[in-house]
Amino acid sequence: METTTLNPVEMSRGISEFGFLIVCSAIYLICSASLFFFFIKWFMRVIDNIIERQQRNLEEILQVQREIKAVLQNRLVA
Repeated sequence: METTTLNPVEMSRGISEFGFLIVCSAIYLICSASLFFFFIKWFMRVIDNIIERQQRNLEEILQVQREIKAVLQNRLVA
């Protein structure tokens, strides 16, 4: 039977390389998740601003329409 001996230098090198790989992977995942989160928040803010602007425009149009209706009713009555 052949026995294998573990070389401590090789073992520590492998552990340190895997440790570095794990740390880099964790940093990458955290950065990409935060970037994704902030991109979604920014996109939602843009959409909300567009909707609010449209709502203000529609309210203004509705107000003008009511004023025109009141003017026309006053002219028809008079």
